[in-house]
Amino acid sequence: MSPEIGTEVREGADNVRENIAYEIVNVEIDVVTDVKSYDGVRVELLSIKGHVGNVMLWKRPVTGKASKLGVFITAFGSNTDKWLHKWVIFRGWEKGNRNIELVPAPVEAVSKAKTGKGVVAAVKKAQGKK
Repeated sequence: MSPEIGTEVREGADNVRENIAYEIVNVEIDVVTDVKSYDGVRVELLSIKGHVGNVMLWKRPVTGKASKLGVFITAFGSNTDKWLHKWVIFRGWEKGNRNIELVPAPVEAVSKAKTGKGVVAAVKKAQGKK
């Protein structure tokens, strides 16, 4: 018998910070959780300072405007391809207080960056910093 536990440790599903602008850099629409096989949508976000965040939205046939998925659909529509490279600020992300704000890109070149370092470099360049 192996002494290995065999359990994978992952970061929490939602690790975004409030009042910080994030760009939506990836959307996975066919995510199935390992534990209970829930269907979800994983949204990957990148802040101006290079913080990588993730939000898991649970799929269901009907959802309310206050749910995680409902907040995103209300803000961006149901076509997840149109969510990419949009900028959002989480104004509240606790249960019962889900609130996001669609905002313009802080710097146009940031949306073309592929990594956290690229985002930071684009912002510094736009601000005239080295």
